[in-house]
Amino acid sequence: MARQAALVEEFIERTVIARLSRPDAADLITAPDSGVDVTGLREEAAAIRADLEEMAAGRALGRISRAQMLAATDQGNARLAEIADELAEAARESVLAPLIAGDSAAGAWELLDLARKRAVIKTLTTITLHSPGRGARRAFDPATVTVTWPGH
Repeated sequence: MARQAALVEEFIERTVIARLSRPDAADLITAPDSGVDVTGLREEAAAIRADLEEMAAGRALGRISRAQMLAATDQGNARLAEIADELAEAARESVLAPLIAGDSAAGAWELLDLARKRAVIKTLTTITLHSPGRGARRAFDPATVTVTWPGH
């Protein structure tokens, strides 16, 4: 399927800015100070990964059994998944807060670099592109782009 990317991107940006401009935009994020210790979580994750590597080395040397390694690996991976969720929520808050806190979502949007814009879009939406149909080049049809707001 061929698309004129610039037109799709412009439509998505307008849609996101419109959503961020609504009076209830603050509902998109939780309290600005969530109390998440990002540094602590990253350090904990690094320690868990180091422990997992040490266990693998211990297993290779016959110091721990396969069952012990698998049980500990499952626990370590479960905690890593929890940490990832907590960090994702903290990042979600930080990426959206400047857009919602200001007077103009459109003005704040223009100040973001491309990576931050993509992070906002990824945080807020799920984008589905539908086929524009067969035949010669057609004018852009917004109906061929579905923007959903999961969890909102």
